[in-house]
Amino acid sequence: MNVLIISPIMYPCSTGGVQIFNYNFSRGLAKKGVKVHILTPCKYDFRTRNISTMKLSKTIFLHPTLSICFHVLLTVIKLRKTMDIIHIPYTSNSFLAYPILIARKLFKIPPYVIVIHGGGMHPWKPKIIHKRFFQHADEIIAVSKIIKIEYEKRCGRKILVIPPLIPFRESKNLQEKLRTKYGFDGYDLIVIFVGAVKKIKGCDILLDAFLDLGTEYLEKYHLKLLYVGDGPMKAPLMKRVYEKGLNKYVRFLGNIRYEKISDLYRMSDIYVIPSLFEGTPIALLEAMFNGLSIIGTDTAGISNIISSDRNGLLFQKEDIVDLKEKMKKLVEDKELRMRLGRNAKEDYVKTHNFDNMICDHIKLYKTIIQERERSG
Repeated sequence: MNVLIISPIMYPCSTGGVQIFNYNFSRGLAKKGVKVHILTPCKYDFRTRNISTMKLSKTIFLHPTLSICFHVLLTVIKLRKTMDIIHIPYTSNSFLAYPILIARKLFKIPPYVIVIHGGGMHPWKPKIIHKRFFQHADEIIAVSKIIKIEYEKRCGRKILVIPPLIPFRESKNLQEKLRTKYGFDGYDLIVIFVGAVKKIKGCDILLDAFLDLGTEYLEKYHLKLLYVGDGPMKAPLMKRVYEKGLNKYVRFLGNIRYEKISDLYRMSDIYVIPSLFEGTPIALLEAMFNGLSIIGTDTAGISNIISSDRNGLLFQKEDIVDLKEKMKKLVEDKELRMRLGRNAKEDYVKTHNFDNMICDHIKLYKTIIQERERSG
């Protein structure tokens, strides 16, 4: 089976949930014997059997987005007789809708599968283009139930739910050594955020709640806040911390290679995901896998994974006071932190399996191909 994955952003050239998923998803398919062809601007050489990459280059005389659309169109037309399935990762208003619809109009292209990763679920612009893109898809997958419900309303057809898993790893390094390496003390209690530092992720809400605890409280419990990731809010948040002279308590590491992320979970105590909206957040699943105590927003995409007082705590969306109180609850009760962390790990192991997810996609691909062959 030949699968074409179109990925305008790809790890390790870009770091984020969708990018990291596409990277590991491609490797997972290849290990199962699927021949994976990746169309991406990223020059990374997988050096893995069954994976080949094609450079999604830009044309000088065209706008970058138009250039990418043009090259996607040409590649899909060129490979239309050799590919069995086209796999298209989708976030709100993805421009990939345009070249795929044009190619489908001009030629008989392979069946295509849309995988919706969220991206805020903004209204379609223009609505008619994206609606046709979804209606003509051979199958649609959503990474969470809330995305499924929203997009079923938009396109008027059934959508499958398959969570975007990756093969998480546990760090083999000692917590004390890791803390020394990253400049923390052994007695520090570290609160960690992992993800894009932008508004929809609630990064400012977390900082407000953390600083609202007060320096006396932060000193008493040796509290530290660690941001892992980059984005448009990083600079203003850093400026605010430094202007208040609180850089002793808040650290911004920026983007970290995914292979090192497990070390950061290993050395941390509490994971906070204060997002305004999520699909199925990979960082949250990884925090569960690593057995961290978790605080998350009581919003779709998080509340369907975290059950308050069972495997984490939930706070009301954008409620700084509620988040502060939930942090105090975990900071002051080590036994509660340990229990919630154990339950999170247990729940992850029971309900999530990377290999099963890969097999679900392959089974779906085969069904689509067989239906296309029967219909001629």
